[in-house]
Amino acid sequence: MLRALWRASIWHPDAIPLHEKKYASLKRVWLPLYDTVAILAGIAAIAYGSRLLDRLYGPFTDVIGVVFIAVAAVCFAGVAFPCLWAVELAGKVVLVGMIVAYISGIVVSPSPEQLLAREAPSWFIVAMLALNLWLPLWRIENLTGEWADRRADERRRKALSDG
Repeated sequence: MLRALWRASIWHPDAIPLHEKKYASLKRVWLPLYDTVAILAGIAAIAYGSRLLDRLYGPFTDVIGVVFIAVAAVCFAGVAFPCLWAVELAGKVVLVGMIVAYISGIVVSPSPEQLLAREAPSWFIVAMLALNLWLPLWRIENLTGEWADRRADERRRKALSDG
């Protein structure tokens, strides 16, 4: 069973086709690391809380942390096992949605101190969160492109066999 898991994983030597080798470190290191850090962020939200999350979402910080852990774990599973690409795609879409919701909450709901001082929202935090969107957005584009390529290949094979 462990051998089958190894063969199905992204870390198996044959997991990445030759024409995609340029993405090997991205798929084997950086995407799993991103999802691991996202899991750790969810754990931190539960273990230590967050004044900003607490202010925006009240008692739901722990729930958000649990959901973030679950979504990041789904993303990690999809990265680790390429056959679960659709699961990863769904997870990445939810992950991006959660980060965008957090960014939106910061922008549209400044703290009482910011309102009293007529200060702008926490643009630095917004920028730092937005900075973390490029990798999952790239992955969504990559997965949908690979899916479209597979469908086109299937249509070509079907046309050749029918014709």
